[in-house]
Amino acid sequence: MESLTRSWAAEFGPKGLRVNAVSPGVIRPAGPDTDSPADTLMHSTPAGRPCTAEDIAHAVLYLASDDARFVHGTVLDVDGGRIGVNTV
Repeated sequence: MESLTRSWAAEFGPKGLRVNAVSPGVIRPAGPDTDSPADTLMHSTPAGRPCTAEDIAHAVLYLASDDARFVHGTVLDVDGGRIGVNTV
């Protein structure tokens, strides 16, 4: 995904198109507020909780906005810090 994102950014950027991607973390399923395996997986991360659909949507909205007009070929990890701190 990362290579394809960078490749397409290089190909389509000169034509005025930005190509980026979002790499979501563990997402808590919608439903009752009961314990989920997602809670356990994300407990030791910097965020301390799983992602929600809204967390991912905010990242996508950022990348689609003019605020990200100079962001090209990037894969944005929206994972509560799970990859960055290398936790399990």
